[in-house]
Amino acid sequence: MVALVLVILVISQLICFYFIILLNTKVSKFKDLEKRQDQLIREMDDALALYLVEMKEENERFIKELTKVKQTELNNNEINASTLDMMQRVDEKESSLKNTVENTNLHSAVEQKAFVPKMKAKNAYKKQKAMTVNQKEPQKEVETQIQKDISSLPSFEQKVLKLHDEGKTIDEIAKITQKGKTEIELLIKFHA
Repeated sequence: MVALVLVILVISQLICFYFIILLNTKVSKFKDLEKRQDQLIREMDDALALYLVEMKEENERFIKELTKVKQTELNNNEINASTLDMMQRVDEKESSLKNTVENTNLHSAVEQKAFVPKMKAKNAYKKQKAMTVNQKEPQKEVETQIQKDISSLPSFEQKVLKLHDEGKTIDEIAKITQKGKTEIELLIKFHA
């Protein structure tokens, strides 16, 4: 009986060692998986950090470009403002010269110039307006005449049917209209 108990104890001990080995392999697999995940996380962090650094450098470069553009615009605006000031001064001088010249010429012009009564000016304006309206009417008449001429022209189908009624053959009609024989034949058959 002692031998049987010893055999059972040895077998149970072997089974326990087997389960311990199985658990140890599973734990080692989880440790390897954990190491791989940590490595992937570090690689992703590095990639994101590099991407953020590149974005920051690009933004800084863009801001520098914008400041350069703004500075050139400000410089251009300052130059334009100074040239506008000079042009305004020149215009003021020119206008003052013109005013003096006009004042001297105005007195002589008033004496020489005859005024046109309002009624005459009004009648001339009405005549000019009536002439422009009359010029538009002939254009409308010409357009309606062209449309009538186009509608009075016989269509291709009418020409073919008229030639067929006159006794022309399909070959002759095709030569006259410069179309294919089958096209003329089909047209005649559809209208027959």
